[in-house]
Amino acid sequence: MSGIDGLSYADALRELEAILTELDRESVDVDRLAERVRRASDLIQFCRSRLATARVDVERIVADLDGGDAGA
Repeated sequence: MSGIDGLSYADALRELEAILTELDRESVDVDRLAERVRRASDLIQFCRSRLATARVDVERIVADLDGGDAGA
């Protein structure tokens, strides 16, 4: 299984959706269950981090725009 490095947010979401679909089936492979849940946890943490970073970036950009308007 590939790591998180170099993964895009969209790719992580697609993989999470695939894992959820897999886990939602009645015929879940119990031997892979913990592995899939662990991967899902890693992907969720990755997505949360990307969202937090994007939020900070957007807030900084908006603050810069607001500050730039005051001097105009």
